[in-house]
Amino acid sequence: MRPREREFFMSGPTTLVVANPTARTGKAAKTIDEAIAAFETRGLHPEFFPTLPEGKTVEALADRLEREDCARVVYLGGDGTFAESAKGIILARERAGVDVPLGMLPMGTANDQGRSFGIQAGANALANNIAIIAKGCEQWLDVGRIEAFDEHGELLASDLWFDNCGFGLSARILAQRNRDRQRVAKVPLVERFYRDKWVYAGAAFAELFKSMVAGSQFSSEVIVDGEVVEWVGLTDLIVNGTILYGGEWIFIEDSRPDDGLFEVVPFRSYADWVSAALRFHKRNPVTVDDREVVGIPNREFRRARSVQIRLFRPQQGQPISAQIDGEEFITAHHYRVENLFHHLRIIVPEDAHWV
Repeated sequence: MRPREREFFMSGPTTLVVANPTARTGKAAKTIDEAIAAFETRGLHPEFFPTLPEGKTVEALADRLEREDCARVVYLGGDGTFAESAKGIILARERAGVDVPLGMLPMGTANDQGRSFGIQAGANALANNIAIIAKGCEQWLDVGRIEAFDEHGELLASDLWFDNCGFGLSARILAQRNRDRQRVAKVPLVERFYRDKWVYAGAAFAELFKSMVAGSQFSSEVIVDGEVVEWVGLTDLIVNGTILYGGEWIFIEDSRPDDGLFEVVPFRSYADWVSAALRFHKRNPVTVDDREVVGIPNREFRRARSVQIRLFRPQQGQPISAQIDGEEFITAHHYRVENLFHHLRIIVPEDAHWV
């Protein structure tokens, strides 16, 4: 679906800028001030909305939007701030029928959502991203709903995601990264140099080593729009919504964020992961047609609107970790994932394309 330019916004003039001024040890405050000033210069009537601790941002943002004087919400920060802003918009629509689009000023290292639509991250991209927001071209984004159940079928947790959810090794790496972050934060000198992608890389090597020594493969029964698929010997199972995974890989080249479908992608071994990382990197010049000519198989996957996933642990194996949009999610007996078609409006470049 081609982005559409909106000359007028229905709700009102205010641009609500959602950000955490204490992020990056307070360095974010300078970027927030620059963004507010740039929006003022463009006549977009900015209002700063600080994020709140303990998950309180979503409801507070919905309360603010229900005053019906906001034209748009703009998040400034990482993927977590994107998620909180998007959930606040959706909650306001569900409760009061108030709907506004979400603009992006990504500052994190991942920026999975922004990169899928041609939006760069960082302070150097601020002026260009504000120009994109001012132009107001929109695109629909399908949203994922994930529900976790225990062995008796009782609902344990439910949440929304906007990029991908996954089970297995990649989720364990994320969990290890979060533990490493907490430890590093206690040593300021170390934190200065060992952060962001370095922390993730360290966690990845640690988990890969432990997995190869102890073994962590699992099996799954996946019901994809009514079709039962069994995959055995997996290290990872991913449900992807946008074209990019992890900001770097395109496993399914014709994936779309607004077609009402997700791609379910299995990984069968560590060698499979390494091979995929090389073959499906977004900058790899080898196309699908090229791979077919030389006999290299394409990525195995299924497309679905609704997915039910049962995971089976090996004997004496570790629990099978889960993640949504790069954050830890509850470990459960089985999961249900649904595509919420055209559930969020996002502001994108006029010719949106991954970067």
